[in-house]
Amino acid sequence: MRINQNIYNHLSSTLVPKKRNVTHKSSELRAIYNKMARYNKNSPLYLLSLSEKKQSYMINIKEAAITLKDVAESFANPDSDVYHKRSLKSSDNSAVSGALKSSNYGDIPDSLDIKIVSLATEQINMGSYIKSDGHNFSSGDYRFALNTIGETSHFNVQLNGESNIEVQHKIAQYINNRSLGISASVVTNGNSSALMFSSSETGNPSSSDGLYFSFKSEGDNDIVDALKLNNVTTAPQNSEFYVNGTSHSSASNHISINQTIELDFHHPTAEAVTIDLVPDTNTAMAQVDMFVDAYNSLVDLSDADAITPIGSRNLYNDISVIASKHREELEAAGLKITDDNHLIKNEPLLLDSVQSGSFAQLFNDISSFKDDVSNATNRLTLDPVAYINKLIVTYPNTLNKSSTPYTQSLYSGLIYNNYA
Repeated sequence: MRINQNIYNHLSSTLVPKKRNVTHKSSELRAIYNKMARYNKNSPLYLLSLSEKKQSYMINIKEAAITLKDVAESFANPDSDVYHKRSLKSSDNSAVSGALKSSNYGDIPDSLDIKIVSLATEQINMGSYIKSDGHNFSSGDYRFALNTIGETSHFNVQLNGESNIEVQHKIAQYINNRSLGISASVVTNGNSSALMFSSSETGNPSSSDGLYFSFKSEGDNDIVDALKLNNVTTAPQNSEFYVNGTSHSSASNHISINQTIELDFHHPTAEAVTIDLVPDTNTAMAQVDMFVDAYNSLVDLSDADAITPIGSRNLYNDISVIASKHREELEAAGLKITDDNHLIKNEPLLLDSVQSGSFAQLFNDISSFKDDVSNATNRLTLDPVAYINKLIVTYPNTLNKSSTPYTQSLYSGLIYNNYA
C-alpha cells in the first residue's frame, strides 16, 4: 500500500483525540505492529480516493470498535473498577448524605450508623424591626466597630436624611464590601425591616465570649443600640452526633471519616441513619451505555445509504453477528435487539443483571460472546480501510516471502496515534 498523507493531516487538524484511561505494555504494542506487518505483507496495492467524509468514516469505525474492545476488557478483568469500585448508600439522604473520597476501602467498615443530635450552627444576629419608610436617624456621622476573632474593623456611616431601610442597606453594604466573614442583609416584614448578620463559619469559636462577631458604637450617635445589632438569635455551636454508638462533635456539618468517607449532615435524627458501602453500579451502567452507543454507532455506519455501500455491507456483516448470534444471552441480560439490529436497554432487567453479576458473565473467559466481540473489534481496529470502496491495482507476490517491516501502510496512521 502507498502512504497517503491526507489521513495524518485529517487526524491532526480536524479531530481532538479522546482521553482514554488505557495503557499498553510494550509487548501489546509489538503485537499490534506484528499484526500490521503481516497484514501489509499479504495485502494488495489499492488505489484510494479519500474524501473528508471517508476519512471521518474510517476513524469513526475505529473509535467505536476501540470502545467495544475497552468495555469488553473492562468486564473481563476481575480487578476492574466495574467490580471493585464502591459507593455510599444512605438509608436517609435527607438527613445524612455522603461520598467516598478514597478507594482505600479497607480503612472503613462496610456499614456505619450515624445519629445526629444537633447540627453545627453559625452565629446569627437579628436587629430590631423598625418602619422601613420612617426616618429614625438624623443627618450626621455614625461610627461603629465590628469585632471579629483577632480583628476590629471600624466603620463611619454618613447619613443625610435617608429612610430607615436605606440606612439599613447602607450598613449592610459597608460590611459586605469588607469581606470579613460576616454576611449582612436586610429582612423585611410588611412595612418594617431589620438588619440580619450571620457568620460564614459554624461551630464553637475560639473567642472569650463564644461569639464570632460583636458590634460597638463609637462616638455620640449610638446606632448599634438603636438597631439592636448585638441581638444574638442563634449562638454558634458544634454538631453533636454518634458514629456506631460513640459520641462525637464537629465544628462543621461536613465531616470526614479516616480520610475516606465524607458525610454531610442536614437535620437531627430520632433514629440512626445507616451508611452502607455498596458496589458502585453507576460505573458498570456507564460501561454498558458506552457499549450500546458504540455498537449502535457501528450499525448506523453500516447503513446501506452510507458513502461506501460495498464497505458498509462488509461492516454490517462483521458487526451484526455479535447481536444476532447472541440474541438470547443479550436479552436475558437486559439488552434487547431491535428489528434493525440496534441494541436498546431494558433498564430494570439490565440493572438487575449488573447487580447480580449475570451481565459480567457475557465477558468471562469461556464466553463465545466475548470471543466474537474480540474478533470483530480486532478486524475493525486493524484495518478500517477495509470498509471503504477502493480499486485493487495489483496483488502481492505470494511466492516472495520477504516483507518490509519498516514500511508504513495506509492505515497505520489509524493505529499509531492518540486514539489507540
